[in-house]
Amino acid sequence: MVPRIRQNSKWGFVCGRISVLEARLVSMDFYATLLAQEHLDDLIPHLQDTFLREYLGPGSPWEDFSALTDRCFFELAHSLREDCPDPTPVDLFLLNGDYMNLKNALVGFTSFPFRTTWLSSEKLAAIAGGDNNLLPEIVQEAGVALLRESMDATALDAALDGAYLRHLLRLAREFGNPTIEECVRERVLSRAVGVVWRAVRLQAGLRNHQQYFLPLEDFTPVVTDLMASADVRAWTGILSGPVGDLFEKALEFPEDEQVSQFELMCANRLTCSARDGVYQTAGPERVFSFLVALYAEMQNVKLVVCGRLNRVDLDLLRRRLRVCYG
Repeated sequence: MVPRIRQNSKWGFVCGRISVLEARLVSMDFYATLLAQEHLDDLIPHLQDTFLREYLGPGSPWEDFSALTDRCFFELAHSLREDCPDPTPVDLFLLNGDYMNLKNALVGFTSFPFRTTWLSSEKLAAIAGGDNNLLPEIVQEAGVALLRESMDATALDAALDGAYLRHLLRLAREFGNPTIEECVRERVLSRAVGVVWRAVRLQAGLRNHQQYFLPLEDFTPVVTDLMASADVRAWTGILSGPVGDLFEKALEFPEDEQVSQFELMCANRLTCSARDGVYQTAGPERVFSFLVALYAEMQNVKLVVCGRLNRVDLDLLRRRLRVCYG
């Protein structure tokens, strides 16, 4: 049954744009065709059917393909942001680029690959030059300035990961849309589980995460319990709900595939959950839904092309494709 979603006329213009853009989303059959091409150069004509068409000129370098897909996603998202009466549904996707820019600045790099929304290029350049006073409050609270001075890269990563997830929770809560907030909350919890799980797998120790990754609002007790249990299989008694169900399913895979399968299943669930937004004529859910689908498409195209470049087994690439609704 088609869900009943409240319409909001203020979002009519941007949703009108999206109704046109949605027609360009590709189906799962597209990736089967892409994977069936014998030569890399044979991929180009098929990629002309995607949003990458405007980015694929003669002699487009394959080695920059990952950056090219990122640029495509972020530039289209920024374009939609300008037409939104409230930028929050788009900022939930752009924030990842802001934090990657910030990480570059904190380690002293002067190039910032993503167009800024939260931190201006001038502020990023000043931070790269050593000005910690310009660090946003949510990052200062994580102790990033001191970690930068100590050159503890692992702790800095943990602090930035935690700040990013707290920032997502705050944006979604303040926006006040129940559908979007539910999707974001599930995304944050699954991302936190993945971060802790990878740390356990790498046997890197969780001291930095215990000290700098938390708190995560009301998810703090759950994540704290995960960190306290060295036996990952015991997490089935800690995690509940959809994330817990997907975690249990991931444990059925070989150990070296469990984390990646968990993250893939969580990404697919987000895509399916957000899909209800396509039924909305005008409203923020339609924007959020489209960006979820667009992000999945860009990740799939990147997976196929970069996988082919690196001679990754085709069956493995097929198994790692995200669901889409083009």
